[in-house]
Amino acid sequence: MSYHRAVAAFLLALLLAAPAAAQNMDDVRLDREEWRTIGWNDACSVAFVQLAYPRLGDAIASEPVTTRVGTLTIASGQEKSKLHWSLEADGALSWEPRSVAKAEKDLRKAGYSRAGFRESIRSGPDGAQEGLAETLHSTSTLGARVEEGWPDARWRWAASEFNPLSTCALLVFENQERKSFFRFLLVRVYDTRARIERARAHTTNARLLFDMSEVDAAVAEAQNGARLGPELAIARYHYAAMLALTGHLNQAMKELAVAVGLDPKYKERARTDRDFDGLTSSEDFRRLTK
Repeated sequence: MSYHRAVAAFLLALLLAAPAAAQNMDDVRLDREEWRTIGWNDACSVAFVQLAYPRLGDAIASEPVTTRVGTLTIASGQEKSKLHWSLEADGALSWEPRSVAKAEKDLRKAGYSRAGFRESIRSGPDGAQEGLAETLHSTSTLGARVEEGWPDARWRWAASEFNPLSTCALLVFENQERKSFFRFLLVRVYDTRARIERARAHTTNARLLFDMSEVDAAVAEAQNGARLGPELAIARYHYAAMLALTGHLNQAMKELAVAVGLDPKYKERARTDRDFDGLTSSEDFRRLTK
């Protein structure tokens, strides 16, 4: 065999052997996880994607070494959820975007196509109002019953997503020590006002944080309120105000138009509200508040 052929054969052997060697997940240290929902069906079931990425130097940092696409479901008349993965892939070089896209497409065709109501739960300080922190950070506001038990103190409630009927919620808990590592819990929500009341609480917290000069946190909380309660005119109005105060004028105009569409009384309020001073020269604003 010639020298060049021998080198080519050696490199080919290394290439073919690499995936098999990298399949041992004990050799790969994880840096972080990511997750996102695909959609909800008509019952208490959600489809989602969970990805884990390696630390720099252990594998290709931009490609997941753990890929999961599946569903969490609570059957009718039950409280305990069941997990089913429709796609599982582990190891370096196991990431296949086409497979993930197909798995997501199949789940949407199976009925997991409805958008939920997303909520992020901050770990920082809240505005100074008695009872507000308890409302925002306590799962008791959901009226949920959990047979398998809540995650222990090592896990912080970091996010939730309510199904379209607000009768179920996917709760996401983040590890307190290793940030961006998550646990998931699907629960039935028995407090029918939970989503709306939490949306109001986020909106109130936004104004309080803004008064404390916590501007970034205020905008994030206002967005939380609007995203969690999109049908609440007051939540959309205050989010529009936060956007206007921070210079996001085009977005502010869109949110304000939604708020006025939901409740025309905000037309007159916006006309004299100093929060919208940045919009007063806009013809769209004058037309909306006329």
